[in-house]
Amino acid sequence: MAARDFSRAGETFVDYNGLVNEILYSILTPLGYHAHVSAQKLRHIEKHPIATKHQKDIPHILNNADLITPNPEDLNRHLFYKVLSGKVLLALAVHIKAEIRYMATMYETPYIKGLKQKHKNYFHRTNFFIYEVDSNGKDGNKNDRYRG
Repeated sequence: MAARDFSRAGETFVDYNGLVNEILYSILTPLGYHAHVSAQKLRHIEKHPIATKHQKDIPHILNNADLITPNPEDLNRHLFYKVLSGKVLLALAVHIKAEIRYMATMYETPYIKGLKQKHKNYFHRTNFFIYEVDSNGKDGNKNDRYRG
């Protein structure tokens, strides 16, 4: 499990909705920045039942994501994807405001944002996904594929 950094615990920041958040801990991400986790954002995650069951995995997801992508809606934000229990794909969003990067939400998702995808089910047991990078928002580039 990734080490939690409590050195900024108790500090506050204002999120993109203008709400004050109190930092509980931070996690160093593979992108080289610390993502702060707040009590307010953990309460927000409770709106997503499957994600709520995986709150304890937040440090691991931030530090050991299967895939990290820029958010296609805002390239300064990142989406950390992790497959858990072999079947649940979670997306954890990290936003930035005033130089502070923080976990904004976490939710179960059937797809990776910004990628054109096809799903094939083999032998009724194994899920196999083919992702095509959707570089222009319309057509996938058939040369860029991810299989997982």
